[in-house]
Amino acid sequence: MSAPHSASSTYDDAAVRRRIGPWQEDDVPTLSAFEPDTNFFVRAAAGSGKTTALVARMVALVRSGVPVEDLTAITFTRKAAGEMSKRFYEELRRAQTALPAEGPQRRRVTAALRDAQQAFIGTIHAFCARLLRERPIAADLPPGFVAGLEDREERELRDRAWQDYLQTVRADRPARMEALTSLGLEPEDLDAYFERLCEHPELDPYVNAPDTVPDLTQAAAAVRAELDAWQARCPDALPEGRDDAMQAFDRAERLIAQTGVETPAQRAELLELFAGVADEESADVTLKCWRGPHTDAYDWARTLRDEHLPALVRDVVQPALRRWRAYVHEEVVAFVRPAVERFASLRQAEGRLTFHDLLACTRDLLRDHPGLRTTIQERHPRLLVDEFQDTDPLQAELLFYLTSRNPTETTWTDCRPLPGSLFIVGDDKQSIYRFRRADMEVFEAVGERIEDTGGEAVMLTKNFRSLDVICDWCDAAFGALFDDADLMDRQATYTPFDPQRTTERDVDGVRRINLDKVRGNWGTDIAAQDAGRIARFIQGARDGGRSGRGADRHGALFAGGADYSDFLILTRTKSRLSVYAEALAERGIPYTVTGSEDLGEAAELKALVDLLTCALRPDDEVACVAYLKGPLVGASDDDLYRFSRAGGEFGRMHEPVPASVLEALPHETAQRFEEAFGHLRAARRRLHEQRPGVAIEQLIDDLGLLAGAAHPPDAAEGSLRAGRVLRTITYVQDLAAQGLGWAEVLDELQRVVDGEEEVDGMTLETGGDDAVRVMNVHQAKGLEAPVVFLADPYSRSGGPSVRRHLRREAGELVAPIVQGSGYRERVTHPPLGWERPVDGRDESFRESEERHEAAEERRLLYVAATRAQNLLVVSTYPEKPDDGPWAPLYPHLDAADVPELGRPDAEPSSDRPEAPAPALTDQRAGRDAQLEAQSRPSYRTESVTDGDRASPVRSSLASEGYGEAFGSAIHQLLEQCVRTGRPTPWTDESVAASVLERTGAPNTPDAVERATTMVQRFLDSRVWARVQAADRVYAEYPIAHAVRRETPVVRRGVIDLAWRADGRWTLVDHKTDRVQGRPPETLSPDHAYVQQLQAYARAWTAVVNEPVAEVGLWLADAGTHLFGEPTGEEQSLSLGRRAAD
Repeated sequence: MSAPHSASSTYDDAAVRRRIGPWQEDDVPTLSAFEPDTNFFVRAAAGSGKTTALVARMVALVRSGVPVEDLTAITFTRKAAGEMSKRFYEELRRAQTALPAEGPQRRRVTAALRDAQQAFIGTIHAFCARLLRERPIAADLPPGFVAGLEDREERELRDRAWQDYLQTVRADRPARMEALTSLGLEPEDLDAYFERLCEHPELDPYVNAPDTVPDLTQAAAAVRAELDAWQARCPDALPEGRDDAMQAFDRAERLIAQTGVETPAQRAELLELFAGVADEESADVTLKCWRGPHTDAYDWARTLRDEHLPALVRDVVQPALRRWRAYVHEEVVAFVRPAVERFASLRQAEGRLTFHDLLACTRDLLRDHPGLRTTIQERHPRLLVDEFQDTDPLQAELLFYLTSRNPTETTWTDCRPLPGSLFIVGDDKQSIYRFRRADMEVFEAVGERIEDTGGEAVMLTKNFRSLDVICDWCDAAFGALFDDADLMDRQATYTPFDPQRTTERDVDGVRRINLDKVRGNWGTDIAAQDAGRIARFIQGARDGGRSGRGADRHGALFAGGADYSDFLILTRTKSRLSVYAEALAERGIPYTVTGSEDLGEAAELKALVDLLTCALRPDDEVACVAYLKGPLVGASDDDLYRFSRAGGEFGRMHEPVPASVLEALPHETAQRFEEAFGHLRAARRRLHEQRPGVAIEQLIDDLGLLAGAAHPPDAAEGSLRAGRVLRTITYVQDLAAQGLGWAEVLDELQRVVDGEEEVDGMTLETGGDDAVRVMNVHQAKGLEAPVVFLADPYSRSGGPSVRRHLRREAGELVAPIVQGSGYRERVTHPPLGWERPVDGRDESFRESEERHEAAEERRLLYVAATRAQNLLVVSTYPEKPDDGPWAPLYPHLDAADVPELGRPDAEPSSDRPEAPAPALTDQRAGRDAQLEAQSRPSYRTESVTDGDRASPVRSSLASEGYGEAFGSAIHQLLEQCVRTGRPTPWTDESVAASVLERTGAPNTPDAVERATTMVQRFLDSRVWARVQAADRVYAEYPIAHAVRRETPVVRRGVIDLAWRADGRWTLVDHKTDRVQGRPPETLSPDHAYVQQLQAYARAWTAVVNEPVAEVGLWLADAGTHLFGEPTGEEQSLSLGRRAAD
């Protein structure tokens, strides 16, 4: 496959780097060719070191005398900004070490290191927020404005503006609402359209429609005439069924019978029935369907197919509908646009700015206030921008206003940047975020403007990432793909690589995986086959190539083995990332998934939502039944029926189950319901006492969700399921940090479960150093890996590919009305010019946008392929060579004779013989077995003190205690003493009273005195001194560990007090039982509390893997400690008092 490198060698990449900002790996380069006062627009190819070049310029500017506080570096993400800050600091340190000690450059670099934080390195949104915060009044903003709403906050504010607007229209202008309804639309049909217009507030919605309501009378009459002809020849019901034309006629008959088709909207509905049954040449008529025992309309059907329907649709239906749809579109824009303006006014008035608002407000501030612009220019005289191809077009305006020589110029394209004020780095070949407002045309315009105003546009072509064989193949493939004549005005210009990593051996740096045909061409099955091949290759490479799976033709590619982190699996979309995750998990390969947005698929999240719903709405019977049938309880329909027949009420789950109900149920069923109601009451208490950010971890621990997820029946799922639980915790904590309470948190979690909010899951390996990375291409920008797989090679597309077109030169957004979702999504009401060219244009708006998207798809291929360092593997599906995301690469794989990745193991055939239909009795038995298995718990939780007993231990030192709530209050007070390490304010009566009230205990003077006395006794004891001297101390420490049994058990408990001193652990359990008479001197081994401590000691040892040297009880009512030394034998522990305590 190897071929001599074809890249042009005439372009002097090294000379360009010396001019823009020299960098050497092993030395500090000279600045003899450096040009600090030239504005540069740098096109940097993949692997050329864009960020390195930008940081090199920053360091060179410092060395040449520019103060570090003059530098403003802007990048695409916060993560990239953090990495850039780190690299800038490291390069300054390296320069400081290498430069002569007494020279001026050394002094400048030393000063820059000292003041490095004075340079701004961050995102454009953070930069704008800083400028606006310094000058809110000039920007017409309240001083405390919110900079950059979260998606949830923006959605809620947008929904509020929309609903307020609709309410105002209904109350004040009902005629407008009636006019909308007369067009065949309801306000709820326009929710998504309102959101789409809000995405581009800087553009005016484009409209092009007739001035008056189109008259559809003649078109409807023509359809009725065709319908009359159909009725005369309508065939009988036939075994062959009814074709599309027949179904259209049937629906037309029903519509006329039901409505009479008297209004314009009804006439349009009639025409719509026939709009899709024919094209320019023929109709969807199946001739065999038109011949029956009493009717033979075969010849007429042929005429209908070839003449009547095509002419009717082409000459009558479609022209009339185009006018009608455009008229409706214009009316809808007029109806929705005031709501968009209301949303903008609401954001401005409340000072709650979206990320787009930050850019727009800053642009307006700079454009409209010349004096402020000059001041800001003086503060930020040197702008350096990374990843410019991905930025919002408003950023271009900001940059030119910030650097303009004339501060009064208000047209950004007429601004002339000050010398050396602007340095921009990007790669138009990697512009892949058009759906996020990135615009390659603006990228090109900025480059031209910099050249026109005395700056220079230069290129970086050296590739430091990929082997030369990969670069050569990419040059051949993308040189051709980017040279498509149909896309030239939408596409970046391809420049060949200048590879810096050459190989002396004949290495196959590019390979392919040819997948076998799958019956039905189901994409998921094809992906599963692909995922298995990739996973086995990774296994072989990890083994050091011993199996031959991970070797090149010389057996040396992975001769020394490989790390899992060496592999990157890329898919075009996110829909099948889980298929590749499952294949890796089945083979025990650690992995991380990015961009999967699959948290809503987590069974544990659904179970948590069921519980929270029931806890917050205990009288909601539907919610309670969902909780009882869910995995946390696992009640079957029979169990629910028995419970209801026994008198149980689903709407009273906040109360204990009545004894009469429990007695009427089988023992196991009664125990299940009693525990379910108990868990719910405990959850309700926690929800009322604690904020979500604090309580979520404890709640999940109480339910055993994390432990259960980490040890599922299928061990391969453990990492993914447990990772999703951890992601749920962090997601709730993020929501809580935004000020949400439990009700709002539940709403957001429900949206995730319903698929309305997409949140990434995670695995236990997420954030680790050695795991295979799985993601879609959009997540891979800036990444690289020794081995890259372009996976998931086949997919079917559905729905409209284009939903809007941007006309930035005219300041317009062409946005047709789109209804439906997924495969049912379709454009219903576009303006004139959407489907066919108007006003002398060469193409329609839809065709223009489709060419934009086609060009961007080529750039996505470039981004994907150029991530590879040593090996690029492209999965192909030869059965459908023209379909799938990687199909444009297939001819170039063939042309280069790219070899196939070896097949280490025999692949099971995808073309299996069709199995006979199973017997119904077997089906029923299988179904019943599945239902019975689902009714059994997948895991069981028990207290540490339950251990292997048949029932929990219950014992007290006296027949009557002070109550559970009082005991909870004492535990909380003692916990705070231990956590804070000081007695105050936990012995204050006011604090004790507050804690008693919060726990629901009696808040009487006697109770307050008793509580403070108990705490003070503890603080006066010898144990308190031992706690303060310990090297590690824990209070109210929850523990959980899994116990392997036929039904896995998650054993949980809470250690009241644990400390380690001199390498020895001591555990203490607090008891608030009422002590009558003289406190006990000892407790025998068979006492319940002694057995409880023995169980805690075993559990602690299992969790921390360190032995427990001593256990004890703190009898709060008597102020006494009892201690003993645990052993492995349950009955050998006894407790006694010690004089020192």
